Order: sequence, then C-alpha cells, then structure tokens
Amino acid sequence: MSLAGKILLGILGLAVLAGVGLWLSIRHVASDITSHMITTVQFKGVHVGENRDAVRDRLGEPGGLQPQDKPKPPAGTTCDYYLQKHVSLEKKQTFQICYRDGKVTATQALPSAEDEAAQDNDKSSESTTP
Repeated sequence: MSLAGKILLGILGLAVLAGVGLWLSIRHVASDITSHMITTVQFKGVHVGENRDAVRDRLGEPGGLQPQDKPKPPAGTTCDYYLQKHVSLEKKQTFQICYRDGKVTATQALPSAEDEAAQDNDKSSESTTP
C-alpha cells in the first residue's frame, strides 16, 4: 500500500471514530434529558404537603433542561423541574414543583413553546386592532 493510501486510511479511521464518539455523546445527552421527563398524570399526582423524597422516589430525580424564563420561585422555596413526556417538542410543558422545609408548597405547569407563541400572536393582533 502506498503512503497516500495509508494516510487516507488513517484519515478515514479517525473520521469513523469521531462519528461514533459524536453519536454516543448525542445519545447520552438525549438519554439524560428523557430520564427527567414525567407525564401530566404523574405531575397531577403531586400534592401540596407531600414529602420531597416521596415525590422524587415516584417521579425520579429532577434535572435535565430547565426553562430559561422560569418564574421566580415563591419566597423561601426551592423548585424542581421536569419536562413533559409523550408530546412533541413545541407542545412540551415544563412542570415546576416547589418545596419549603422538604414539603411541596406549590406546583405549576409552565406554558409550552406553542402556548407562548399563541399568546405572543394574541398580543400582537390586539396591538394592531384600531
């Protein structure tokens, strides 16, 4: 095999390794995100006064992506965030569960991207109406 052939084979090998590494990385990130997703039914099953450990045992650990424009948590609380499972990306809601002293104090389903877009359209149509 010529030197050019060996170099080309080496470059091809590196490209395959890089592709496999990228694929594994994407798969890991996607797996991490989906592990922090819950259904609407699971979210509605969380009640004020419930213990944080019991909620996390049932829903799994919170995490993954958090909304950029998340509402400010109620004073003196910390909040967990879960993404909605089994819906398309633009319809996906983020569920906020807030705790004080280890007990649920508030829950809120944050608007999806589709809901926010509809609200923006409503606001812009209101401002253009004479």
